[in-house]
Amino acid sequence: MIKKLLFLPFLTLSFCAFAQVSAGQIDNFEDGTVQNWIIGSSSGAPVNISTGGPDGVDDNFLEYSSLGGGGTASRMVFFNANSQWSGDFVSEGIVEIQFDAQALTNDLNLRLAFQGPMGTRIVSTNPVFLAQGTPWTNIVLPLDASGFTIVQGPASVTDVLSAVSTMRILSNSSIDNWKGEEIIATLRVDNITASTTLNRPEFSKELGFTIYPNPSKSRLNIHTPGVNNYSKIEVYNILGSRVYQGSLNNAKASINVSQWNSGVYLVRISNSKETISKRFVKQ
Repeated sequence: MIKKLLFLPFLTLSFCAFAQVSAGQIDNFEDGTVQNWIIGSSSGAPVNISTGGPDGVDDNFLEYSSLGGGGTASRMVFFNANSQWSGDFVSEGIVEIQFDAQALTNDLNLRLAFQGPMGTRIVSTNPVFLAQGTPWTNIVLPLDASGFTIVQGPASVTDVLSAVSTMRILSNSSIDNWKGEEIIATLRVDNITASTTLNRPEFSKELGFTIYPNPSKSRLNIHTPGVNNYSKIEVYNILGSRVYQGSLNNAKASINVSQWNSGVYLVRISNSKETISKRFVKQ
């Protein structure tokens, strides 16, 4: 594919001009690159780490360290102005951005920020707190228009989300700008996902556990009520063959499904007394 793109520059330019954000897309960094996430300077830019992500050994992730004190790389913020995170989030039905995250050195207050028409900039009104030193954590940042504050420009929040030119992930206890706070900290992220209503967690008292996103292209997260002591996970394909077997750790599990074939799967969890099931769709 790389050779074809080199010999067809005009085709490449045409593709980039029309590509835009799409529902369900995921940046999982398994290609060894930073997938166009930058800080505006080559010095101190985010880097791709080849192992130690949410799935452990050989799971790539993105890492960025802000230095504090002013100057290049002083602020906890990185962005993507490439076509993959530009375009119309509203028409695509994208209702939230999900990603796995881990903070080192200092606590962080994570927000999204977007730039759109006429230079208008919006920032998440309420941050998601991420304590330093905690294990990989799934972060969910909603894209409801009521959940953003306009910090610059004349356009509305909906106008911006309908014509995004830049998307930022930042930490700041304040929403007065989209620059991010000056802080010495390291943020690790993986599986940045453009989620639709279908990707939101499904809660069912009858089935007793939660799976999300569903459908999904790369990851299956499982959460169970701790009181039920479910410990075993099994996943079967439509032919009845078991494709995964594992265990729940503190009533939670996260499974890398990126190499699974597309289709319908049956997720089963069990304890010493019962087995319960739920359907999962791999895109």
